[in-house]
Amino acid sequence: MNNTYYVATYATSPSFNQWNPQIESQYFKQLAAQQEIIGIEHPFLLQSDKYNLEWLKDNLPSHWSIIVTALPVFMILSKDNPSLGLASSHEHERIMAVKIMEKIANYTKKLNHLFERRIVNAVHLHAFPRNDNTAVRGNKVALKQSLHDLKNIDFDGAALNIEHCDSYRSEHAPEKGFLSLEDEIEIIHATGGYGIILNWGRSAIEHRSTMGPLSHINMAKQANLLKGFFFSGCTSSPQSDYGAWKDTHMPPKNFTNSPYLSADSLLGQDEIKNVFSLLEKEHYLGVKVLDTSLNKTLDRSVGLNISTIHALEKGNEQLK
Repeated sequence: MNNTYYVATYATSPSFNQWNPQIESQYFKQLAAQQEIIGIEHPFLLQSDKYNLEWLKDNLPSHWSIIVTALPVFMILSKDNPSLGLASSHEHERIMAVKIMEKIANYTKKLNHLFERRIVNAVHLHAFPRNDNTAVRGNKVALKQSLHDLKNIDFDGAALNIEHCDSYRSEHAPEKGFLSLEDEIEIIHATGGYGIILNWGRSAIEHRSTMGPLSHINMAKQANLLKGFFFSGCTSSPQSDYGAWKDTHMPPKNFTNSPYLSADSLLGQDEIKNVFSLLEKEHYLGVKVLDTSLNKTLDRSVGLNISTIHALEKGNEQLK
């Protein structure tokens, strides 16, 4: 039996630029026909015409579950308030971040009530704010307090997992610039009740190496905190549409003759095999790839995800 995956459908949405509920319905229907797909990573958005509750009720199949991600809303809000985050050194901004997470908890309850089942399996949170060579805005002491605060909020049974993004390193400009994995692990051990999620591309970007994801997997496993792993690629090529060492959710390298994958992606067949050699059955898997084309099409939106899953499974086959 093949692995099963959550898909970050919003990243390859044919309605990415302009919401079209009819086309989006076709998109979800075609993905739902793929037995490897068991659910979606779904963004919490404060104000949006996309993915309203009624639309979700009509378009999510009964065999799908949801992982709610907090990243998009914090990325949007941090543009105007760069100190906002659960790890913020500024107490006001830290409390604001906790209140946003409380809204996500309420949204989780609404989804579970709407579907009359515990459809939200997990919530992904992040160690905002961004640290870079102009300012250090976050620290592990603040994150520890926020994780304590979140324990007083009811997430209706959803697991709370910190998704590690690239940390600030002085030798190169960060993409996210959040806390180090070492700090996140230390604070989770101090508070208890949280897990770690990794993303291949984000770990590779942090280390500027395809060995970065393997190092992070081993660290999280040794800490008994790894709960899941998402596959995004990246590239070192500045000529790529995805940019060199950018967190733009590049698809895997095209070793399957797919019209949708990327020739210069660093996430190749061997890299996929190496990841699967370290993962365990209890770790949930995800796919997060981005469509960079200006004209989004339904075929490309579906094809990017299916081709990515096929590439992952081909990489995994090398272990069998």
